[in-house]
Amino acid sequence: MTRFVIACNGDATRWANHLGVPKHLAPAGGEPLLYRTVRQALVHGDEVHVMAPAGDGRYEVPGAIVHTPGPTKSEYASTRPWWSTEGRTVLLLGDVYFTDAAMATIGTQAGRRYWCFGRHGKSHHTGKPYGEIFAVSWWPGQIDIIDQHLAHCQGLLDSGQSNRPIGWLLLRSIQHTPLTKHIVSRPWFVEIDDLTDDLDHPADYDRHPSLGGDRASV
Repeated sequence: MTRFVIACNGDATRWANHLGVPKHLAPAGGEPLLYRTVRQALVHGDEVHVMAPAGDGRYEVPGAIVHTPGPTKSEYASTRPWWSTEGRTVLLLGDVYFTDAAMATIGTQAGRRYWCFGRHGKSHHTGKPYGEIFAVSWWPGQIDIIDQHLAHCQGLLDSGQSNRPIGWLLLRSIQHTPLTKHIVSRPWFVEIDDLTDDLDHPADYDRHPSLGGDRASV
């Protein structure tokens, strides 16, 4: 069993209501981005759960079960109650444009371990100047150790000892590499270097070859 969980939490201040919609619902090949992601996930998963703002019917995507996350901005903490205790959990970031090939890589990854799917450095396809984490996955047997690493990383953030994104901190903690250094190690990190990319700012959308002006679908 594979359960996809799509995190659409966060205040999206950097997006600034570009195009008049939340970034998770930006146009992507003739449909909202979140609808595209749910459709892609259903090809590889048994269940798709969406964490969405309370009372916003635009997030009611056919085929997905919608939940209201808690007040935390962390995609891990906000989705924690819906991690599968029976099979694989795949956590997707809701503001990512996934190619079909990338979703297939994520959805069919073998091996019962913690996997992090992303791009180590800048993109030569979209112009994004830095690396991104697009998705992570694990099995029930890894949940306790993930909780321990998350607690450690969250403690560093809460105390002001770090201001790095929780996903990168967690990966470094699991890898046992310095938390201050941008290092990715196999077998934990799976490189995805295509048109898959995160939408943080309007410029990320406008320069994306398959999104700016809603020109094409890849």
